[in-house]
This record gives sequence, structure tokens and C-alpha cells, in this order.
Amino acid sequence: MSGGNCPETPRQKMIGMMYLFLTALMALNVSGELLNAFILVDRSILQAKESVEAKNFHLYSDFESAYAMNQTRVGPYYYNSRLVQEAADSLDRHIQSLKELFVFKADGPDYTVENYRSASNQNIAAQVMLTELQGRRSLELKTKINEYRELLKGMVENDSNLLSTLDVALSTQDPPVRDNVKRAWEDEKFSYIPLSASMALLSQIQADVRNMEADVVRYLFTRIDEGSFKFNSIEPLVIHRSDYVIQGDEYYAEIMVAARDTTQPPVVTVDGRGELQTREGRGILRIPANNVGEQRWRGNIAVMGPDGSSRNYPVQGSFVVAQPNVVISPTKMNVFYEGVENPVEISAPGIPSENLRVNINNAKITRRGAGYVVEPNVGSAGREAVVTVTANINGRERSLGSRNFRVNRVPDPIAKVNNQREGTIPRAILLAQLGVVADMENFDFDLNFRITQFTVATLRGQYMVDATSNTNRFTEEQKDLIRGTVRGQRVYIENIRAVGPDGRTRALGSITLTID
Repeated sequence: MSGGNCPETPRQKMIGMMYLFLTALMALNVSGELLNAFILVDRSILQAKESVEAKNFHLYSDFESAYAMNQTRVGPYYYNSRLVQEAADSLDRHIQSLKELFVFKADGPDYTVENYRSASNQNIAAQVMLTELQGRRSLELKTKINEYRELLKGMVENDSNLLSTLDVALSTQDPPVRDNVKRAWEDEKFSYIPLSASMALLSQIQADVRNMEADVVRYLFTRIDEGSFKFNSIEPLVIHRSDYVIQGDEYYAEIMVAARDTTQPPVVTVDGRGELQTREGRGILRIPANNVGEQRWRGNIAVMGPDGSSRNYPVQGSFVVAQPNVVISPTKMNVFYEGVENPVEISAPGIPSENLRVNINNAKITRRGAGYVVEPNVGSAGREAVVTVTANINGRERSLGSRNFRVNRVPDPIAKVNNQREGTIPRAILLAQLGVVADMENFDFDLNFRITQFTVATLRGQYMVDATSNTNRFTEEQKDLIRGTVRGQRVYIENIRAVGPDGRTRALGSITLTID
């Protein structure tokens, strides 16, 4: 049997006719070969039941996939479908256990529900269901069927056809009075009925349980998209807080897909501006930025719903209008160094860089690529360089501000041998070094100082002996002094001179190494 959500197939109609035929046969006290017809009917019912169970399996698989994709939307219907599945399985197992008990009572443990001997036995069903335990088994079966029916009905809303089908297919009401004889539901099913007929009746109840399971689960599945909007276009959408980000801050954007129905464009209105022009499903809002400060707006988006009614969605936003402001920052540090090229970035929000005019005192500033390079004048260390920025805005020259920067002398490099200024060193390691290097330790600029002179001194006997190199490399005389040292003896590298990028000579600190 089936409801409005699961139309009867030709096979199910055939089984229904066979079920009516079975009922008619039960009204007759038939025997012999005709009882085998009950077995054939039973098998046909079970085959139909297996077909429904296979379809239910795929239906539950579809539910699992839908739940995995959208737990929030599918969750309530998915959990109800699991309750239906558990209840149907439980009732089906209970009925199967009764069929097994019928066969066991009639033929013993060597027979099964698929192969039993006492097909014509008219006492077993009544004995098991009506006589033994004072009929508690039939009462328990009725209770389980009623509970299952009410569970399913509780999950069906506004579907009168399916509710009516549930009442009919899973009915446990007593049959109508016939010939002034009133019979109970359990008497009609199990009293003086051949075993093969009782097995077929129980199989039919199992089939009804599975059919109603299929109808209700399919109903729940269709509820997932009930009332959902239908869209025919999906587009990527990026919503960012701002397309202007201060260095050291972060760029924040929400990336998503937006769906729209190109046949039903939304109606977008904004307070004080009326209905907006729409383009590809988007309302175009333009507000002149005349007043400085935070500006707020409110509006509404009206979309046609699946039922033809208008759905309204309030919307609001804000933006900040600021006066033009210049941004001047040195690329690597907060001072300019004399004698080197200092990269500088200068920008003004909302103003193209080609409209900026940059001036500086005590230095020269040059445009290079997307930035600038500042070269302080010779001898300007200890003074300040003032960067002033103006811009051409709407044909007028406007001052955007200025900033003062200190001008410092480039610090002296550190003279090192084997990356050491002091400490112990194996004599072989010291002899393997080419000479002395000048290291700009902890300095952000990539500058090279060249060593032009240094002296190596050490004790030979009781006298201090030294040798001078006029390059950055050890001379053979200096290496001979090192070869003559012993463990614990000190080697002094002094009078170190270096020339920087500005051509000036610097005197560097000494190096003291102890031979290990």
C-alpha cells in the first residue's frame, strides 16, 4: 500500500489483488494444494518488500549526502528520518521474530520461515498470539504498530493524503460487524487461519511498514528545499572592509558566492534616495562625500519569494569621509643617514602619486620607481631635513603637510677576523683567513666598507713586533708573525682604517685574539 508521495506500481497493485484473494481464501476452509497459494503470495509480498528496502537504502544515502553538505538546513529532517528508520527496523524485526516463533512451535528448530512443513496448521497462530500468555503477544504487536503509525503521522504536516494512507495501511481497528458477529483485529488475523496464511498476513504488515517508511522519509527529504529560493546564476563576491590598508595592519575580506535569479531582479531602496538603479542584481549606491566624518545609510532589498510574495531584507552601511592627508615614511628607519641613499615612500590616500610635489632641505630627493631616494648633503649630520608635500587637487595646489627627519652619520663598521673581534682562535684557523673585514653590524642599510690598512702585532721573545698591511689582506710578514706564536699568546690587530661609500676614511677599533 502506498500514499500520495509514493504512487502504487503495477507490481504493488498485483500484490494488493493477491492479498484480497488471500483474504477470500481464508474465508473458506480450504485445504490441500490451495494452501500452497498462500506461500506463493507470501513470497511475492516479500520480494516487493525487498524492492522497497533497496529504494529506502538509496534514499537514506541521499539524506546522508545532503546532511554532510549542509547540517544546519538538513539536520532536523535528517534526525527525523533516522527515527523513522530505527522504528521501522525495530517493528520489522519484531514481526520477523513472531514468524520464526510460529514455525518453531509448529515444526521445531529444524525449519525456517522460508521452509516449513505445517502450512495447513490452523492452530499455531491462534496458540501463539491469542492463547499463550493471555494474548499479550497480539496486544504487543498492536501497540507497536500503533506507536509506529503515530510516530510517522507526527512527522507529516499538511499532507492529508499521506496521513490518510498511514491510517489505512497501519490500521489496527477491529473489522466491521458482519452477520451480527463482532470480531477483534487479532482474531481476524490469527484465529483459525492456516499457518501459511498467517505468515503471508505478517509479511504484508512488514511490507506496509516499509512502504510507509519510504513515503514518510521521501516526504521529509522533499521538505529540505521547501520554501527555498530558486536561483539560476552564481557569482563570486568579495566584501572587504576597505581597499585602503595601513602598513602593519591587515587586509580583511569576506569571500563568498552570491546566487541570484536573473528573471526576478531585486528592488533596492535607500532612505532619502528612493529606488536605486540595479546592475546584474546589484543596487548601485552613489553618495557624494561632501561632509567630513562618519556617514550612515539605511535601505531595503525586496526579493520575490517562491510563493510569489515579496520578501524584504533591511540593509545598512557606513563610511568615513576624511580630509586629504599625506603619508611620509622612511623605508628602513626613522632617520636619514648622510653619505648613503635613503629610500622613502611618500603617498597621500586618494591622490595619484603623479599629482604629488615633494621638496626637501639639507638634502636632495629624487623620484625612483614607485618611491623616492633622499641623499643628505655633505656635512649635514646633526641637522634636520624637512620633507614638504603638496598636491594638485582639482586644478589647485594644496599643501598636504610636512615632516622633520634627523640626519645622522653612518655608524662605523666593526673590524673582524673570522667573524671575531676578540676571544680564542686556533692558529691554523687564523692563518687560513685572507684578512680583515668591515662588518656593518645591526645596520639596516646594505653598505660596504673597504679595509685599507691594518697592523698585526705580537710578542717575539720579550719584544713587541709588528707588521703593517696597506690592503685588507694579511701580508707574508704578518703571517710569519702568526706562525711564530704559541698557545695562549695574544695577537693584536690595530691601526685599522676603512673607507666607506662616501669616500671618507674611518679609524676602526682593534682586534685582540688569543691563540688556542
